[in-house]
Amino acid sequence: MLKKYFYQILSLFILNLFLVLFIVQERTALAQAKEIAVQFKMNFLKDSVTNFINEFSRNKSETAESYDALVSDRENALRDYLHNIYGVQAVKQTLDKVFSAQDPSDMWGYILLSNSDDEILEAKNMPADWDRSEKSLDNIFCAWRQIELPFARLYFGVTQKKLYNTILASVSSKVHNSHFVEETYYWINEVKNYKGGKNYAIRLIHPNPRSSEGMSLSTDMQDAVGDFPYERELEEINKKGECFNTYYFKKKDSDDFARKITYSKLYKPYNWIVCMGSYYDDIYDYIATMRKVRGLTITQIAVPLIILLDLFFIFYIALKIHSDRKNSHSPSEQDARDNLTYASTREFGQKELKRLFYTYKENFESPAIMFMDIDNFKTLNDTYGRETGDFVLVQIAGIFNEQSRSSDILIRWDGDRFAGIFWGMKKSDCWHYAQKLLETVSTRKIQYRDKTIQTTVSLGFSFFHEDDKSYAQAVERANKALKEAKAAGKNRARVE
Repeated sequence: MLKKYFYQILSLFILNLFLVLFIVQERTALAQAKEIAVQFKMNFLKDSVTNFINEFSRNKSETAESYDALVSDRENALRDYLHNIYGVQAVKQTLDKVFSAQDPSDMWGYILLSNSDDEILEAKNMPADWDRSEKSLDNIFCAWRQIELPFARLYFGVTQKKLYNTILASVSSKVHNSHFVEETYYWINEVKNYKGGKNYAIRLIHPNPRSSEGMSLSTDMQDAVGDFPYERELEEINKKGECFNTYYFKKKDSDDFARKITYSKLYKPYNWIVCMGSYYDDIYDYIATMRKVRGLTITQIAVPLIILLDLFFIFYIALKIHSDRKNSHSPSEQDARDNLTYASTREFGQKELKRLFYTYKENFESPAIMFMDIDNFKTLNDTYGRETGDFVLVQIAGIFNEQSRSSDILIRWDGDRFAGIFWGMKKSDCWHYAQKLLETVSTRKIQYRDKTIQTTVSLGFSFFHEDDKSYAQAVERANKALKEAKAAGKNRARVE
């Protein structure tokens, strides 16, 4: 591109050189001031949400401990009452006495099982589909005990529902009563479906307005300017468990919509996305004040030069648009996703490589093209089953996303073979990236049900060449490099 537009770029450079003498100091100062202000706000939001989660997480642990002590007290009372009791009816009466109507209805749960045939003799606040296993009781109770009787087994405890409702009430009070400057506040959405779509979540707690609590959310909801903030948020939550987001939202006690920045973090035990947001208004006010303080130097001195620069710039852009016209319909990475790994599909990858090859023929800047294959994957499938193999594929795709930039593209080419596209990566960068990826995969212990699996991958890298006739030649070289890596002993990389 630099060769093709050398004279236009040279003209722009000369004009900008004169302009820089007047504007560099002001523009730099304003840019730095805005960057600092935005970063300060982002740090504040992230720290506040993290501290909030830590606070109610500690509260959850302390509350569970207090319930455990309460369960111990009830256990002692039950053992005293049941010491000389043998009949089923007498045990039921004892349960009614120990777990009185004065207790909250969602607090206690118990089940009395016959020793002879596991028949349910008495139950309260127990799920109908309980599988009779003690292991599953941790999902029903936050604290529980067992008492053996001559004819039956009694399991009882404080329900997880009670713990959840206690924490929910505490968190709701915090959200509704917290006050920050510039209409900053917490809110919480509860995820029902991590795949998104209609009713993927509900607005669990929200102070602006409270009447919106319980509202269903969908990833196809748009903000005031047509963006999809919930879709973007859920995608990042699924990848990283947290995200920053910007969108336009209605201001409190006003019909105006304003740009807002938020930080969201997943609290997985309850599927809560805990959020905090703040409007950009105070940043804009700060920058406006800075402009007034620094004066109108740019406007007064540089306007004639700016007009001249614009004329050359329009000419340059016209040429650029003309040259890029045939690429204006490039595919979007969101057009197609692999259903298992959420990597891009092979069809998308081929279209993207074709588009990048056309761009390369104009500017001679090639992305790095990588092919990745899971070592001994067939053996893994044969040994542990296809379901386990699919889980490993998903984990490998996740490791790629951890080690890569947001601009990098992962493609599921076929089976256990993936392709990667890295814009701006040089040959020396490939080696560094490959070693980091190989080490991460080989040391990662993948836990699936009762199995712990460790595997490795092999990598092959290539670039477009000036004499290539199509992108397929670079793909073939990457595949060849991958085969050489596997032939050399696997768990290694080759760069052609």
